[in-house]
Amino acid sequence: MKSYPYYICIFFLSLALTFACGHSHNEETADHDELHHHDDDADHHEDEEDHHDHDNTDIIIEPQQAQKFQLEYETVKPGEFQDVIKTGGVIESSTSDIYTITAKKSGVVTLAPGVNVGALVNSGARVATISSEGLEGGDINRAALANLATAKAEYERLKPLYEDNLVTAATFREAERVYHEAQALAGIKSSGGSISESSPTSGTFTQVFVNSGQYVEMGAPIATVAKNSRLTLRADLPAKYSSRAAYVESVNFIPEGSAEIISLRDLDGKKISGAASASMGGYIPVYFSFSGNSQSHPGGYAEVYLLGSTREGVISVPRAAIMELQGNKFVYVMHDGHAYEKRLVKTGTDNGERVEILEGIQEGEQIVAKGASVVRMAEVSAVAPPAHSHNH
Repeated sequence: MKSYPYYICIFFLSLALTFACGHSHNEETADHDELHHHDDDADHHEDEEDHHDHDNTDIIIEPQQAQKFQLEYETVKPGEFQDVIKTGGVIESSTSDIYTITAKKSGVVTLAPGVNVGALVNSGARVATISSEGLEGGDINRAALANLATAKAEYERLKPLYEDNLVTAATFREAERVYHEAQALAGIKSSGGSISESSPTSGTFTQVFVNSGQYVEMGAPIATVAKNSRLTLRADLPAKYSSRAAYVESVNFIPEGSAEIISLRDLDGKKISGAASASMGGYIPVYFSFSGNSQSHPGGYAEVYLLGSTREGVISVPRAAIMELQGNKFVYVMHDGHAYEKRLVKTGTDNGERVEILEGIQEGEQIVAKGASVVRMAEVSAVAPPAHSHNH
């Protein structure tokens, strides 16, 4: 079976041959024109030179090849565009959706496989096992049962004596208290030497407080689990933009470890606060609430694009349409259905989905919206045509 790079090589070879053949045809046409129109005026000669220059700068990809590599296009036109502030943030859980798993007995913890911060867990899944077997002083469960037996015996011994007024009420009440306390302690212990701790809900581990092999006291926290039903994004707005905090309307963000940008409007999201007075280490926290999805996990960081006021009549292109080389940014403009011109552009604001274009392209032109990297590879692999020579 041929490998994928083999087909890529064939593709670029075909592009090179297409480019070379097209150029050869242009040369033959130019030579034919020179033989038959050698005495044409200078204006016609300049038009011919301009035609040659245009051919030399374009990248040729035939429509069937463009379709094969799924190139997509967009007609340039002004539209709405929101002001953007790029910053960072953290995905947090709603406090009402955080559950703490605590140790129901004292002992040595053994965490279940996969219990790590950021990992998903199902409701009822085992989180840890706590064992008191082999601990100095004996098994804690057995000790609790032994204490209960002793307290019960003392209580039953004193009860008839109290009824016959042979012991004071204070002595009997104290024995009764110790007995009930021993009952309560023994009641929350398992009958064996170990007990399993499980998750009370489906969600994501946001904290793990212990390691396997560690001793914990009864009631100590083992881990916290956050439900993913509703999450909060805390965007850290730099304090220098404090005057614009009130105008922030929405947000786009890219969760840590993901390449896909998420729009707040697609997750039933809304802004819930953003007070300029709540400055925190040079940043102003702006909070957004949204429905959780498979890419957003509590405790994770995010690349954030705060969206502000909307402007009309702005030319913008998808982020994927822009290529960068040595600090310069450019797009590919398509001509005649098969010729692609590399056009240098000056960019403005980037909202995470689209980029504002200040200079370089005009309304009505067609640009490569998806697949610009394919055109770029075709450009760098093209065979350079020989130089023209005009002797008149």
